[in-house]
Amino acid sequence: MDQDLGHSLDLNVKFRANGGSHRENLALQNVQARVRMVLAYLFAQLCLWARGKPGGLLVLGSSNVDESLTGYFTKYDCSSADINPIGGISKIDLRSFLNYCVDKFQLTALKSVLAALLQLN
Repeated sequence: MDQDLGHSLDLNVKFRANGGSHRENLALQNVQARVRMVLAYLFAQLCLWARGKPGGLLVLGSSNVDESLTGYFTKYDCSSADINPIGGISKIDLRSFLNYCVDKFQLTALKSVLAALLQLN
């Protein structure tokens, strides 16, 4: 059967950075994105339980309007959440708002978020 496929069956799926093909890379990225969503909901439900407190927490999404308009988002990843506070905001407006918060309210922790946003472009 291997010969019919024209290559040997190597079931060791790898990211492209580790020598995998484009198809392997895409498959692993899709799994990785969905695992993030599952883990976010797992932690939201168990975080308070682990501290002996009642209730659960909401999962915040990080999908923005640019991703929705262009269709550049992964189903069941950052678009899946209980609340999506930046779902209707463009990346440009989000950067402006975060810069305003850093300057006006001295929220310097947001500088790392801004740096991450710049790397996405």
